[in-house]
Amino acid sequence: MKFFLSELKINGCKNIDKMIDLRFCNKTITKNMNLEKSKIKAIYGPNGAGKSAIMSAMYIYKKLICDNDGLNDKIFSNFVKKSINKELKKMEIELTFLFFDDNNRYISLRHLIIFNTQNEEVFIEKEKLYLLKGRQIIDENFKEIASIENGKLILIDGYKNVEKSLIYAKTINLLDKNSILIITKKMPLKDVDVYILLTRIFAAHLFVHMEEDLHENYISDKLLLEQLNNYSLNEEDFFIKSKEELNLTLSIKNDDCVAKNYFEDYKKFVKRLEQFLKIFKPNLTKIEIEKKINGDKYFCKKILHYENFAIDIEFESTGIKKLVRLFNVLKACTNGKIVFIDEFDANLHDVYFAKLIEFMKDYSEGQLCFTTHNIEPINILKSNSHSLDFLSNDSRLTSWTKNGNKSPLNKYVNGLIEYSPFNVSSIDFIQSLINDEE
Repeated sequence: MKFFLSELKINGCKNIDKMIDLRFCNKTITKNMNLEKSKIKAIYGPNGAGKSAIMSAMYIYKKLICDNDGLNDKIFSNFVKKSINKELKKMEIELTFLFFDDNNRYISLRHLIIFNTQNEEVFIEKEKLYLLKGRQIIDENFKEIASIENGKLILIDGYKNVEKSLIYAKTINLLDKNSILIITKKMPLKDVDVYILLTRIFAAHLFVHMEEDLHENYISDKLLLEQLNNYSLNEEDFFIKSKEELNLTLSIKNDDCVAKNYFEDYKKFVKRLEQFLKIFKPNLTKIEIEKKINGDKYFCKKILHYENFAIDIEFESTGIKKLVRLFNVLKACTNGKIVFIDEFDANLHDVYFAKLIEFMKDYSEGQLCFTTHNIEPINILKSNSHSLDFLSNDSRLTSWTKNGNKSPLNKYVNGLIEYSPFNVSSIDFIQSLINDEE
């Protein structure tokens, strides 16, 4: 099976004060549509334009859907509250995605979450799930199949009286702080609406890498996809086939906490990391794992060995630590997941960064969306579709469309991208940076 994010809309996150619409493929879906040229998107824009706000919105969506505590987690709830635009006072995140089965048959679903605040508390004002009817990804073609407003389930597909459904009984008084997707995780599969289940699995395929750490990072949550064997998706004979997966995020500052029964997988993961880092540091000889037993867990420290010395990962260079943190998401993307990376180029050498983009373009099985200030990917991605977006300081998005031999790089650096002029000259810094004589 394969998931593909086809559209992302965000409004009200941090400094984004109008709806931005990121498209990842054409509006018209065909059974054999080729998404190879649409699997990478680079987002450009001046400092403060809202690029990181896009990533924050994706982090919020992912954590809400995949963490059991939802907005009951005070740290997360506070992060959401601080991320809501102060003028709009609400945040809207809407994702539209495609699901292809092993025979390349597809369906498309849309998931909307709206956050609001009241009495200094943040809550989910609306959550809606839609199913696409037809081949064009346009609003009028989506049928509403689940709806929650102000914490109350008011519509679920297949029930004339939603209050008589088991899902209503299981979610009552919980939906203002939790997504219906995570609450139904504890219900038997036969009692869960299949589109809710499918959207939850889609969320499990999302990875978000923020340049700043947003929470303690011992080891990422073990996101275990349900064991689903020949589970019928609908009467047209779609099937979801999934296996249990362990997604690791390696800590930089702390020991990795690893369950004993996952230690062999962890060792293989660190071995692959070692191979990855040797590309950048050929004198790296091995990564040693120092482990301490604590009940049914190991606390593991990573020691990098070079020819003449060894060093704890915490004291490595900023660039190497960045590569360690990126390793998991790049590996996930290569293996078919949907990955968002904030400031991909930060602390990476330009040449290495460009080569990583070339690798993802040519070999990745998944989907990559990243923000950057490095202009080299513009040349690498200019022949792709839906791969270059430019965000202005006033939350307006311009997507590059191939136009003969015109160069997106030349237009960008010369301030000719719509809404994104660089009206800056070197002499503009004179007054602020050159001291006046006393």
